[in-house]
Amino acid sequence: MSSLSLLYPVSPHVVTRAWGVADELYKEFGFLKHNGIDLALSEGQEIRAPFDCAVSLVGNQPKGSGLFVCLLSTAAYDFPDGVRARVELSFMHLSRTPVSKGMRLGAGAVFAYGGHTGRATGPHVHIAPKRVKKGVIGYRDLDRNDANNTFDPDPYWIQDYARTNS
Repeated sequence: MSSLSLLYPVSPHVVTRAWGVADELYKEFGFLKHNGIDLALSEGQEIRAPFDCAVSLVGNQPKGSGLFVCLLSTAAYDFPDGVRARVELSFMHLSRTPVSKGMRLGAGAVFAYGGHTGRATGPHVHIAPKRVKKGVIGYRDLDRNDANNTFDPDPYWIQDYARTNS
């Protein structure tokens, strides 16, 4: 049995908006509550992988998330509600990224740099966590809720920062 443990992707780890906060702004995107957490950072600050993963998607949505990178865990985890799933974390509003789809990353690898692309009020990283399971075509979301089918990552941070072992 393996429980999810997430390293903080930026230092310091300062949450500026928690998961699940209701806001009218999200209605235009099709959901009612904040679908992730926002972490304060400075423009160009390194963002590191919080677990061993593969890059599942790199894209840009100029009127929404801006430049984003999705990381898919290499392992499946057991959750308290009995669900066993892999985790995909989407990191949004990035200024740049040196990674591409399919790359494998170890915990602590730098995969992006902080920014405020897309619809952002200032430099921060928005992290949207999803529990996913392999389907017939790609991965499917396991949660259904008004926070765009995400889950609260707060209980899974292990109070340590991601860093390389070099």
